[in-house]
Amino acid sequence: MDSHRPPQCIVEFARYHWLMGGTILATTVLLHFLTRHLPGVEIGGSAYAITISLGLLYLFTGALVWFGVRVGRYFNFICSLIYLTRPRLGLRLWREMDSMEFKSHFAPRRPRGEG
Repeated sequence: MDSHRPPQCIVEFARYHWLMGGTILATTVLLHFLTRHLPGVEIGGSAYAITISLGLLYLFTGALVWFGVRVGRYFNFICSLIYLTRPRLGLRLWREMDSMEFKSHFAPRRPRGEG
């Protein structure tokens, strides 16, 4: 695997996923600390499990995309669905997923010395 920086479109996808994952986790922690002593407000363990898992999914997807792991392309597709709620961002990202630069980043690589 090369040690060079991925193409710009890959950097953007990874950054968006990392920001989304970090935001989800930070918001979960903030919500916990703001509501833990409020009477009548009880957030169950399953709610924390779901939001923490979702945040970790986005962080994991960002790493998979950055390193060009083939399954990362599918995780990227699933995690990018939320970006379609902002059409200017989502549609631009959707077009980038169809680019050759994006697709070639996830193409299988031959080990050095072959070919």
